[in-house]
Amino acid sequence: MRNRSFQNEIVTAEMRQVKSMIEQTVKERDAIKGEMEVWYIENPKKYFPKMETLFLTDATLSELDSSYKRLWDYHNKK
Repeated sequence: MRNRSFQNEIVTAEMRQVKSMIEQTVKERDAIKGEMEVWYIENPKKYFPKMETLFLTDATLSELDSSYKRLWDYHNKK
């Protein structure tokens, strides 16, 4: 997500909640990616068992990001 400052930007409680969910999901994704990095060092020819979880986490993050953008656009249209 881009960090921009806008004068008089409206951020609702719902937007703060979605942003918090985005931050948590990024932490989860980063943890899985860290596990994957170690997995492939130790198991270079095996399939990472949490790959599906990583795909689902990425999809969740994408949906949350889109949701935040829709909310931001709605409340901050000029």
